[in-house]
Amino acid sequence: MEYQALYRKYRPQRFDEVVGQDHVTQTLGREIVDGKVAHAYLFAGPRGTGKTTSARLLAKALNCQNRTTGPEPCNVCDSCIDIAAGTALDVIELDAASHNKVDDIREMRINVSTVAAGENASRVYILDEAHMLSRAAGNALLKTLEEPPSHVVFVLATTEPYKLLDTIRSRAQRFDFHPVAHDVLADYLAEIARREGFEANSAALAAVATHARGSVRDAMSLIEQVAALGAGKVDVSGVTRALGIADQDAFNRLASAVVANDAPGALGLVAELAAQGADLRRFAADAVGFFRGIFLAQYSPNLEEVVDEPAEILAQWRNQAKEMPPADVLRAVDHLGDALMHLRQGREERLVLELAVLRLARPDTSIDPSSLGARIARIEDRLRRADAVPAAPTSEAPAPAPAEEAVTPPAATPSAVTPPAVTQPAATPSVETQTVASDPAASDQASAEVPEPDADDPVDEEPEAEAAEVVELAAVDLASIKQIWPAVVATMRERAGPSRHALLKEASPVAVDGNVVMFDVPDHLTFHLERLREDTSLHSKVVEAIKEMADASVTMVFQAAEAEDADEPALVAVPDKADLEDAPASAEDPEALVIDMLSGEVVTD
Repeated sequence: MEYQALYRKYRPQRFDEVVGQDHVTQTLGREIVDGKVAHAYLFAGPRGTGKTTSARLLAKALNCQNRTTGPEPCNVCDSCIDIAAGTALDVIELDAASHNKVDDIREMRINVSTVAAGENASRVYILDEAHMLSRAAGNALLKTLEEPPSHVVFVLATTEPYKLLDTIRSRAQRFDFHPVAHDVLADYLAEIARREGFEANSAALAAVATHARGSVRDAMSLIEQVAALGAGKVDVSGVTRALGIADQDAFNRLASAVVANDAPGALGLVAELAAQGADLRRFAADAVGFFRGIFLAQYSPNLEEVVDEPAEILAQWRNQAKEMPPADVLRAVDHLGDALMHLRQGREERLVLELAVLRLARPDTSIDPSSLGARIARIEDRLRRADAVPAAPTSEAPAPAPAEEAVTPPAATPSAVTPPAVTQPAATPSVETQTVASDPAASDQASAEVPEPDADDPVDEEPEAEAAEVVELAAVDLASIKQIWPAVVATMRERAGPSRHALLKEASPVAVDGNVVMFDVPDHLTFHLERLREDTSLHSKVVEAIKEMADASVTMVFQAAEAEDADEPALVAVPDKADLEDAPASAEDPEALVIDMLSGEVVTD
């Protein structure tokens, strides 16, 4: 007997041999036992999950001559043998990719009306890749699919059910075939390896199952290829060589290079993979999946319920999730995804991948927002680490700070002490300070009320100098306010935003009363006036800007500008037409005027 591929040799011959589709096989078995088989079925799912195999098993069970009370076929009668060999007259398999015309459907409708070859047998039509039917062919099939003869059963198998007509989907009983779970597929491969006598370890079988992505047929083809390469031995190195994929250590090295900003290490990894003959396009796709796993590990505590991967892979994701910042992980997914798109367009594989890993390891080479955000995050992280390092203790007492540095208050102090709505004059604290200093009794009382400083708080070495500095504030006058006002308004675009800046542009200082500055707003701009009066946050920002530029603490009052009384021009009556006089004739010669304007001369012909 000639050699058969493993997926053909071990094709399930019973419902209980189908891998990972119990929800389908149990339902079909119950319908067969109860005699409630539908007239049309739609099997949808990824490739290699058992759609066509289940359709053949359904045909076997319906036509088995020795089936008793259970749903399983006997596999020894003539009907079961013919169906398994593909020679049964009552099981017609059609490929919709090559039978997608109306004439093909018309011929099938004629054959449907014929009687089955076997006694009490059912005629089963298996239409594979049903989504390839043309629209006209699908419409031609509708009537037959809805009301076929009692002995006819249709089974439509497809990987893209959404491409089928809605009228076809509504006339069939649908079963969705799922990708086989990783553990289930690895165990099944171990059983196949045992039957074939392969020397296989669990890590290699897990790698094959991961690469197959839930397809049993793909997994069996891969293990057959690896076993042929290794002369019956299936190990991890053989899997990577036969499939051209990178091992998990390559992805860990790439993640470490991204965290450490190690551009030479990342580029060296790409060169090493290229020298080994690895498929760089597949490496980019697998790297996207690897960083996706890290992202899920950072935000999903129940990782086992989110993805179907072996425990070793989940442990690697969790370890990398502790080392990589989330911004770097998302950036890696974006850059590698873009690189994968370019690779699918036929770009030079190694160059595209080198550029992608370079941008990951060195964000300063890219100007996209994600890279800029990663650079800012690294700077913030360095600052946090620098602040977290405690200062080394010294045996000598610290030298007192200079008086000028020790007493200079921060810029936010005036706004913190004085609310913007009611700004107090800056001289008030100084008067109280001087009063306390001049009265010994008051001084003792004040010192008794002040709480003792904490041991960790810095001790002010020169409080008298600080009091002297607080009282030094410049006087407020209208001329100085008008001088700095354009600069104050210009700074509000960044401090308060464009909308507030537009409001403030309509106000102009007109008077000063003590520390109160009056601002006029045109009387027709009532909306601007109301907003300026109510926006206390804007008040504080303007007061702070004036404090920085003029060293003066002010309070702002906005008012409507008074309309100026202008002398009305005298009205001049329009004269009647009869009173109009003709203008006197011009004394200038028109010809001379034109010659003069155009700098010409008269030429006599």
